[in-house]
Amino acid sequence: MRKFLLRCSILVSVVSLICVFIIHYDTYNIFHWNNIRFTSAEPNKNFVKTKYIIQNPNKFNAYILGSSRIGNIPPALLPSQKDGKKLNWYNMTYSMGLPSEHLLTLETFLKNGVSIDMVILGFDDIAMYSSIEEHYNQLLRMPYQVFENNKIAFLKPYFMSLPAVSIIKEVTTYDPSEHKANHNSFYDFGVYQNNLSYNLGMEAQSFPSAHQGVTYTQIDSYKDIENIYKLCKEKNIHLILLTNPIYVTTYIDSIQDGYLDFLRKVAQNCEFYNFSTLNNYCQDSRYYFEGSHYRPALGLIVEKVLFGTEDEQNEIRKKAGDELFGVKVNSENIDFIISELEKQLQKYKKELRLN
Repeated sequence: MRKFLLRCSILVSVVSLICVFIIHYDTYNIFHWNNIRFTSAEPNKNFVKTKYIIQNPNKFNAYILGSSRIGNIPPALLPSQKDGKKLNWYNMTYSMGLPSEHLLTLETFLKNGVSIDMVILGFDDIAMYSSIEEHYNQLLRMPYQVFENNKIAFLKPYFMSLPAVSIIKEVTTYDPSEHKANHNSFYDFGVYQNNLSYNLGMEAQSFPSAHQGVTYTQIDSYKDIENIYKLCKEKNIHLILLTNPIYVTTYIDSIQDGYLDFLRKVAQNCEFYNFSTLNNYCQDSRYYFEGSHYRPALGLIVEKVLFGTEDEQNEIRKKAGDELFGVKVNSENIDFIISELEKQLQKYKKELRLN
């Protein structure tokens, strides 16, 4: 009996030490959501940001939702008030964020008494080929709602995954003072410091497509967007829907997998601003980090179209070489818009062949 109790005691001690070890090094910042560490491993931002907002329900009342692409919408030109009420913005962007997850986020906020007066939701081809079911099995992307519904089910896979040696080294030598700017930026607005720089890329180049192909042909993410639209209308939340400006190679591959059909479905019941066109910006790699993420400089241009004067909008469309850039789309004009986008593509392919 004594030997059995001794063995149990040793086992408990070992398991406890392992748990303490994992909590301390915490690759995805699950246990350090209110004081994340900036290492080479990306935090589970869905969990971290949702938890942070719920714990501070009145700190913000305006939110940007979308995948990491819309993380490069800067705060510079966002509206500072709505109907006389001050707006405090937070960017909820996280890796591969999906409309189904954004719907859950808004529902979770409302259930927990979080203030919401305005929402900007960006979407694109990612909504076509990625499924929330995939994210349930990914430590980087497991939705906060799993934690809310079953804490053991959420935490178990994190305790089953030991941190990499590289992360252990980074955490061991971590100096918070070296990351103060990123820390402040993350908790003040939801992005890292480099997401606020308007510098363009050094030189033009050609990025390969970042479109991953449609792996779930039955994903009806347009319905999630519709449900977000309905929820915001019901709760008197001002909603702005927009498509992200997609880099040319990614955009073309997306169209081949049905992106324009996807936009047509969204437009049947929702109105949105469409920045997914073959414009001069999306063909200029200097406005992109790679084939997926546009730079804050282009995010600023998007903001000018959304919130600028008519003269500013006209000037931007002139520079874009495209009158459709940022145009408002709905059920009444979607057929015309798609027809024009198809003409753009045909012209672009023809010019490529000639060159």
